[in-house]
Amino acid sequence: MRKLEFTFSNEPTNEPVTIRINVGMRNYSDVKLFIPKVDGKPSVLPNKRWYVYYYFRNPETGLMEKFKDYCKINTYKTVNERKEIGKVWVDAYTLLLSQGLNPFADNPISEKILAEPLKKSVKPKAAETESFENIKYTVRTALNYAYDNKLGTWKESTASDYITRLNVFLQWTKANKLDKIDIAELKDVHVIAFMNWLTMPKPKGRGVGGTSQDNYKRCLSGLFEKLVKDKIIDHNFLADVDTKKNDPIKNTPFTGYQVKEIREYLLQHDKQLYHFIQFVIFTFLRNREIIRLTAGDINLKEKYLKIETKTQARQTKRLVGPVLTYLNEINVSSLPKKAHLFTNTGAFEIWDASEKTKVDHFGNRFKKVKNHFGYGDEYGIYSFRHTAALDLFFSHIKKGLTEREAILKLMPATGHASEDALRNYLRDIGGMLPKDYGADYTLEF
Repeated sequence: MRKLEFTFSNEPTNEPVTIRINVGMRNYSDVKLFIPKVDGKPSVLPNKRWYVYYYFRNPETGLMEKFKDYCKINTYKTVNERKEIGKVWVDAYTLLLSQGLNPFADNPISEKILAEPLKKSVKPKAAETESFENIKYTVRTALNYAYDNKLGTWKESTASDYITRLNVFLQWTKANKLDKIDIAELKDVHVIAFMNWLTMPKPKGRGVGGTSQDNYKRCLSGLFEKLVKDKIIDHNFLADVDTKKNDPIKNTPFTGYQVKEIREYLLQHDKQLYHFIQFVIFTFLRNREIIRLTAGDINLKEKYLKIETKTQARQTKRLVGPVLTYLNEINVSSLPKKAHLFTNTGAFEIWDASEKTKVDHFGNRFKKVKNHFGYGDEYGIYSFRHTAALDLFFSHIKKGLTEREAILKLMPATGHASEDALRNYLRDIGGMLPKDYGADYTLEF
């Protein structure tokens, strides 16, 4: 702490008088709320403790020391509730420190001292003041609890999908006066009624298809499973509810001629989308994986990249052909490590947007290409991944490899974990067609 000293004469005795003034620093820091996180998301897991903290200057050493108080914040069950009560405690401590609170004083801080600032806080609900054994959850509070407690384990896209479908279900329960009943009173017949309502044509229902209905079941079942694990309900009956998936419109592989005309069009009208599709073809990455790519993911010297994929937290992919050439051309090693390789502006920079927004951006750009050539909904950017897999597979076969040898050689490129998985994938996209068997017939018709 800086000190200023002033000395002057005190008339009429002319005795020197010294005044010392402490300048420039408070004895305490701002009060803050510590929020533990899992995978970048606030967590309310039992081993993740929330607390309020600040630093106060030790009067003996002059050094700032940390003080923290759990303030019973961890008795609250959801992220939003803990943030709300945490802010109240932050404001309370801030007020008391400004009024002279000293944690080094002999008398400990008591709840009575903090009672006045806490009068403005939101009173905890009855369920929060009871023992854990006696807590009662409604349909709404139980499912919100499950969502908040699983939030830290999800990716952004998963969390967005879950909250969207959960809100639809909660709106339906409210309309049918089920949202405030005890979660234990919710029966399978209620959920079956919801599933049926989903597929009813508008305006009587929501008018979704079988695949979308199955996705609602998947999300809700995940939340109910969390409630089972936390001993809030006994059984996840969602797992027993039947739904029917539609056969989705597949991303049909392109022919060689189609690939050629798309290439020529993109080189003239959208060079960045051209390079985006090159990554699909030569690395077998999916759209969502490509938009995650940053300069720091690329190792040009060793000719590989590392990226989070659908099946692995961190997967290594070999850089080959035109992709390697392109990365050398842009001198990717000189770019900022966090700069995205594909953005909405075309520049190599951090693109701060959701993954869905990014994927939709490039999907809409390719839609213009489809409209130009008159391609239908069965074609998409993902079609190039299928096209590349077929091209390599048949190329290996033409070189004399057996089917199994071709599959084993193709597996490291596509990233499939087993021969059967890759064989089924090739079968789905038309890669396992039989040889010409016309000459084998003995029938005449």
